[in-house]
Amino acid sequence: MKTGNLWRKRLGMLLAVAGLGLAAGCDEGDDDKKKPTDVGDNDINTVLCIGDSITDGECAPAGAPYPSRLAGLSGKRTINEGVCGSTTATGVGRIGTLLERNNPGFVCILYGINDLTYGRGRTEMLTNLRAMVQAAKGNKSVPILATLLPTYDSHGFIAGEVIKANDGIRQLARDEGARLCDLEQEFGANRALIQPDGLHPSDSGNQVIAAAFNDKIY
Repeated sequence: MKTGNLWRKRLGMLLAVAGLGLAAGCDEGDDDKKKPTDVGDNDINTVLCIGDSITDGECAPAGAPYPSRLAGLSGKRTINEGVCGSTTATGVGRIGTLLERNNPGFVCILYGINDLTYGRGRTEMLTNLRAMVQAAKGNKSVPILATLLPTYDSHGFIAGEVIKANDGIRQLARDEGARLCDLEQEFGANRALIQPDGLHPSDSGNQVIAAAFNDKIY
């Protein structure tokens, strides 16, 4: 499938869910959904979403944030632990407590754009993302690591860094055996999926994020 058409399929799928009450499908077939997932003593029906304002959804709202939409798609209890303006260092400091408190079967990790905006660099960002992935794995929760959204206009100054960071995130997911939610690929060059601020997802963008994460929960 061409990258530019991915978001259209996501939105079409979501409309089908709303109209028919069916579970969302997976782009690459349903066989992966049938694979058993060992989450130890954690609750396989609980999903923890950690990240910044893109996860929180209250700082720059555009309809419901992706975690609440993910709850509707997955049928699982979904916990929104996004913190506006936070960095990957914040995530490292919080994830242990959040894992202990919630015992999630899955952890959706969407972090890093503020690191780049604040000039903290890719190396620190990737080190912190690795620590979060390893914390989830150590808890027997399944980490789902997302690439960063494309940026435009007033945030276009980090667009090149985002592309490089996403290459690092993909490699990190391979190294750690984490599930990858490739939002850069999902969004492609569709400007309509990002708000006018050039950073936060639009209403349709939030729908795409939720559907993309849902494809990785099985």
